[in-house]
Amino acid sequence: MVLAQAARELPADSVTEWRRGLLRLSAELADSRPSMTPVRNLLGCWQAEMSGETVLDLAAARQAAAERAEELIARSQQAARTSAVHAAQLLGAGRTLMTHSLSSTVLETCRLLKDRGLRMIITESRPLEEGRRLARQLSAWKVATTYITEAQMALFVARADAVLVGADSVLADGSVVNKAGTYLLGLAAREQRVPFYVCCESFKWRKLGEALPELEEMAPSELKLPDWPAVTVRNVYFDITPARLVSAWIDETGARWPNVRP
Repeated sequence: MVLAQAARELPADSVTEWRRGLLRLSAELADSRPSMTPVRNLLGCWQAEMSGETVLDLAAARQAAAERAEELIARSQQAARTSAVHAAQLLGAGRTLMTHSLSSTVLETCRLLKDRGLRMIITESRPLEEGRRLARQLSAWKVATTYITEAQMALFVARADAVLVGADSVLADGSVVNKAGTYLLGLAAREQRVPFYVCCESFKWRKLGEALPELEEMAPSELKLPDWPAVTVRNVYFDITPARLVSAWIDETGARWPNVRP
């Protein structure tokens, strides 16, 4: 969205100047959220399409670049919706699902299953408590929901038929970068023999050989702790769940099982 707006509005007197400014902005955006592979992948698609552009007219170039950005937005959104369709088909009716954090694909899966006997167990997902937003929506849909702290995950996972989480990134080997606590939930699910599914669009997969993404750390103030001497507050947002804990990865192409990975 930022690129589409910049393509139309970035001040420039020539196509060359305009293209240079857009590519610089694209690089800055790619570095802004290093834990989130889809940002980098989508921007990479846009950059690749821009590199072959030979339009000399600035107005036409602006329109073409903006339309490419908007097409990629639409492709990403459609991929997320289709991923959720596949997840709903795999999980089926009358299931109790457990999740952690707030994922657009998990939310859409819940919407598809809300009138089919769905029950949910969700974590509050501190420090920003994304679980509250999910609980609010599930309540509006009249989905029976149990709301717990992360500390209770191991107590409640055995009550679920499956765990369904989203992802901020999926590494080439299938390991999953997601909200901190996902790894713990994966371990608890494995111990209790509960299937652990990851649902996200394929734009979130990292390519073989790519470096591990930075696990971003946010402001300590989010944890609302007093400034006590000798106390260091850490607020790492993401962890990595090993591929061995994942039962299947679900994207817009369907379910990928452990022996079938990209």
